[in-house]
Amino acid sequence: MIPDIGLIICNSGASNTGTITGLVAYEIVKEKNNIGIFSLPALANKIPRQIALVRKVKKLIVVDGCKNECAKKIVESLGINYNSYINLGYDLGIQKVGPFTSLEYNTDDIKRSKQEILNRIENIWSEKK
Repeated sequence: MIPDIGLIICNSGASNTGTITGLVAYEIVKEKNNIGIFSLPALANKIPRQIALVRKVKKLIVVDGCKNECAKKIVESLGINYNSYINLGYDLGIQKVGPFTSLEYNTDDIKRSKQEILNRIENIWSEKK
């Protein structure tokens, strides 16, 4: 089943902000119906099946953890349009601590990040009505 809203997240476990994007997305998928997570590595490697799946989703939200904007750059390089973009650094002021800081995050950062993504989801759902 193709979800109504797809999340393309950086999900890099190498830093605190990348870990946050993944943790929050998994929580949202467990709680909400019709939300799915796409494989960023498959998109980066231009796997045709994954690209075709992304193109079938009605709405996309891209989430990056830091100024490197890896998820956004991959999606844009494939010519994939998205409906919303969130960058934890720019939008929420969450500082990337650096490499090998996977576990250096706090519950407030998780809550704020999750709420921001949920807000974007609600905005997209309200646009559809």
